[in-house]
This record gives sequence, C-alpha cells and structure tokens, in this order.
Amino acid sequence: MGWLHTDDENGTHEAWVVAVLSGGEDAPHDTFEESKEAWAQRVNWAWSFKYDGGEGRRRAQGLRVVCACGWRGPRRPVDFKDPDACDEGLHREWIRHAEVSLSRTPPERLRRLLDEVEEAVQALSAPLRPGGDLDEQRPLLAVYLATRLQNSSEEWQKEAVRVAKAADYSWDEIAQALRTTKQSAHEKFRKFVPAEQKKQEPAAQR
Repeated sequence: MGWLHTDDENGTHEAWVVAVLSGGEDAPHDTFEESKEAWAQRVNWAWSFKYDGGEGRRRAQGLRVVCACGWRGPRRPVDFKDPDACDEGLHREWIRHAEVSLSRTPPERLRRLLDEVEEAVQALSAPLRPGGDLDEQRPLLAVYLATRLQNSSEEWQKEAVRVAKAADYSWDEIAQALRTTKQSAHEKFRKFVPAEQKKQEPAAQR
C-alpha cells in the first residue's frame, strides 16, 4: 500500500511511486506469489531497490506518482542517494491532486453539521400554525440566521481563496471548488489576493 485516502462517496484515492524507465515507460507491476490475485493491480513501490542500475538491473530515468483513481503525475527527477526526499516531493504532489479531487467532498462530521444547520433554519421558517410554539416557528429568526450565515460564508470564502492562492493553487483549481469558471473566480476574488502573490503569477493567470 502507498498513500491512502478513503472517501465514503467518491471511493479511494491510493497512490504509489512508480519508476519511469529509459524508454519512457513505467516499470512493470509487482506481483507476489502468496497473493498474486490481490496484488495484480499494484504497482512497484520499492523503486529504489529494483531500478537503481545495480547488478544488471535497468536504471530508472525518473519517477512519477500514480493514483488508484486513474490520475498520473508528471515524471520527476530521481535521486538514488536520497530516496526519502524523492518520496516527500511526490507525496506533496499527490496530496495536491487528492485535495483538488476532494474539494467538493467535506468530511462526514462537517456534512452532518451542515445538514443540521440547514434543517434548523428551514424548521424556523416553516409556515406558522395556530397556537404554534414560538421556539419552533420563528421566520424572522430564520431570516436573521440566514443573513448572518451568508455574510460569514462570504468572508470565509474570501479567506479560503486567499489561502489557496498562497498555497499556489491555480485559479482553475479554485474555480472547481467554487463551482464556477476560472474567469469568474479570478474576477471576483483577485482583489483579495495580496499584491506579492499577484506578482508571482505568470501573465496567463496560471
């Protein structure tokens, strides 16, 4: 097993480091006699031990990280003197992929909280009944709470976009989380990105 993130709705994101050989092809899959069927789809994890050019073996020309969802990262340089550093960089790359893929999938705890807030506000704004309980039927309170949530969420959104840009996420990736277009995301939130971050961006707006 490599790096793993399991999501109840969207399945599993599991990653492995793969050696890229001299012809540009990925190293063949590893299988194990004691569990050949279970490991048939697993790819090589111990790249530094098998493709270092020693004892007549082929030498890797690079590395890439691949994910169970089908995503494949670009080829990266290989350093057999410091494999841990290679793994660290590839792990960051996969974390970024997983974050973008799961950007619309909050953890179960947050999903429950969001559902509870929605149900509570909707209950307060239910049609009034004769003799209804004031604690259950308060449409004006529902208006207030909805407004407060809207104002707060706009501020949370601005801060989240600012942090995402500081973490070097592109406008296209941010737009996916916003459920809008890259152009709309850029036009709405660019003024909240500090000037020093704007200067670091290529003219094409990444």
